[in-house]
Amino acid sequence: MELNPLPPSSIRTVIVEDEPKSLLTLTSLLERYCTEVNLVGTAKSVSEGLQVLPSAHPDLVFMDIAMPDGNAFDLINRLDRVDFEIIFVTAYNEYALKAFEFSALHYILKPVNYEDLQAAVHRYLQITSRQSINSRLEILNQSLQNKYLKISLPTQEGLVITELKEIIRIEADSNYSRFYLKNGTSLMVSKSLNQFEEILSGLGFIRIHNTHIINIDLVRKYQKGRGGMVFLEDGTRLPVSIGRKEMFLSHLHGNSINMNDMHNHTPK
Repeated sequence: MELNPLPPSSIRTVIVEDEPKSLLTLTSLLERYCTEVNLVGTAKSVSEGLQVLPSAHPDLVFMDIAMPDGNAFDLINRLDRVDFEIIFVTAYNEYALKAFEFSALHYILKPVNYEDLQAAVHRYLQITSRQSINSRLEILNQSLQNKYLKISLPTQEGLVITELKEIIRIEADSNYSRFYLKNGTSLMVSKSLNQFEEILSGLGFIRIHNTHIINIDLVRKYQKGRGGMVFLEDGTRLPVSIGRKEMFLSHLHGNSINMNDMHNHTPK
């Protein structure tokens, strides 16, 4: 456990990492490649973290998830306040990394390299609002348990957290995506439709067109055609591309919607 003096105008940073080699590597890379970062403390366990973090008052914490006496969430939940940003340093596989995408929390993979580290610090510097850190941690914890209920969406105004069931559809807008919600509002999100196709895969969202992803639970009608047309709960009418028709219909057959009623009904 170590606390260091802090020069002015720097990012107060703590590392919580139980592996000596990983701790040494991360410390060395920060000193060499991230000069805006000032390391004010380290901890190797949940118990040490509970001592270091309140006294260090960090802006940013690099935190491993697994520790000898618990995990990152055990530590976070036992703190009186979480008023710092977290970059998780993890050996999780690609499947588990989906949880980080949902929460909009930052991560870097072990073994750490300086390019990923610099990119993570740069993302931290771009953060416009940190008041949602506890909500994002909740989303991460749920998602790591395969409970995908909410998603944190980066917009120009900051992060917006929404429930998946409230999303009607997503539309491509250049390199951005526009989310249409049940309450009638829309959000411009700074990720591409391709990214959301991957993030939302297997969670009830299906891409029906190059420019459209829809919530399969909110399809109300399907009109046959070369590709066909879907009608959503809010009355939106969208085309299904020929190349995506088979995949869409297979998802629709697996849904609880009555396909016969849908095919035989001619929408107004």
